[in-house]
Amino acid sequence: MSKIYQPVKGADGIWTVEVETGVTVKALDDFLRQYDPPLALPSNVVLTSVRYGGVLATGCHGAATHTRTLPDLVTQVKIVDSNGTLNTFTKDKDQVEFSAATVNLGLMGIIYSYTIKIEPMFNLKMTDTHPLYTDIFADPVAGGAKLKTMVLSNDQTEIFYWPFNTPLLGALNDHLWVKQWQRSNLTATDNSVKDTLGDALQSLEATLGSKAYEFMAANPSSTPYIVPIMYQAVVADDSVVLHAPNAIHYQAGIDDMPCLDLEMAFKVDDGFQNVVKAWKYVVDQVYTYANAGKYPLNLLMEMRFVKSSTMLMSPAYDEDPNAIYCMIEILSVVNTEGFDDFSAMIAKYWMDNFQAKPHWAKMWEHVPGIVPYLRQNSGARYDKFDAVRQKYDPNGMFMTGTFAGVLGH
Repeated sequence: MSKIYQPVKGADGIWTVEVETGVTVKALDDFLRQYDPPLALPSNVVLTSVRYGGVLATGCHGAATHTRTLPDLVTQVKIVDSNGTLNTFTKDKDQVEFSAATVNLGLMGIIYSYTIKIEPMFNLKMTDTHPLYTDIFADPVAGGAKLKTMVLSNDQTEIFYWPFNTPLLGALNDHLWVKQWQRSNLTATDNSVKDTLGDALQSLEATLGSKAYEFMAANPSSTPYIVPIMYQAVVADDSVVLHAPNAIHYQAGIDDMPCLDLEMAFKVDDGFQNVVKAWKYVVDQVYTYANAGKYPLNLLMEMRFVKSSTMLMSPAYDEDPNAIYCMIEILSVVNTEGFDDFSAMIAKYWMDNFQAKPHWAKMWEHVPGIVPYLRQNSGARYDKFDAVRQKYDPNGMFMTGTFAGVLGH
């Protein structure tokens, strides 16, 4: 399942490529780089760009819809159903079935391939800054306005937060890591030897860091002392122009650090004030718990932004094509005491206040009452998906316990 088909340039000038579902992102990147002309995945494939749409990731994310230059990222999905039939889904053939197949969660059969839009190689200016936490998240009105300007002016904005990153000084003195990407006509500074050495160093840092985090999980009281050291490893304001794949995949070795991860999506309000509130609530709780000697969040909090999706099972589903969704997550190293209860509390706050929906591939089943909540808020849409699913899997060969309740079974 690792075949990459010949890229095709349509009559409309748009390039597409079909990939079997065993293809890694790196393999596809390398293949497209060597093509004539050099091609690249759109920046939204991993960065989930507000400007260019949503994401594609093994059938669990939403897909880009109704955006300025890339109306849809996915153009075709092939699935082998429970009868062994290979079915091809496209929007032109049946828009409802296509919207189910694009984010199908493996429930319609064996996903054989996706055909996605690609484009001629382009450059991205990647900027890293480390402002104070209070520069954005102290006040919902002022912070929301600042965040809105930042997000709408970039191809993508991603914000990270390490708790306790200024030793023993409190949240008001903590810093953020803000990454911003913008398309650029400047010459890329990629260097293959330097990039290879940099990736090796990052992988080594991640490996060593995982050992420190293992110690921290086993010794929670060490958290406010170890986290600042880990944060310092990434603190460096920088601005560099890179070829798209290098800018998109900027961190090597992250798979060496197994973690617990809850992520949810919610619709951003006009002033981005709910984003500030969602973020600030977590930080406040982190320090409330720390004052009681508990450290359930010890890795980081992160968020990025996506355009809405019309794919039925997308957590960023919205009938408003211009709606923006915040994808926000909290992560702790495996075996961190109290993370399940802490993350469930955070999820409940996001659900109650912002109608947040879970990222299906992350943790969410442990959240009390989440299935009734999802049925109440999105049941009609899930039922629409289930009607398509049952057509291709009438006997439930691919149904799982994870989604049976969500789909009303």
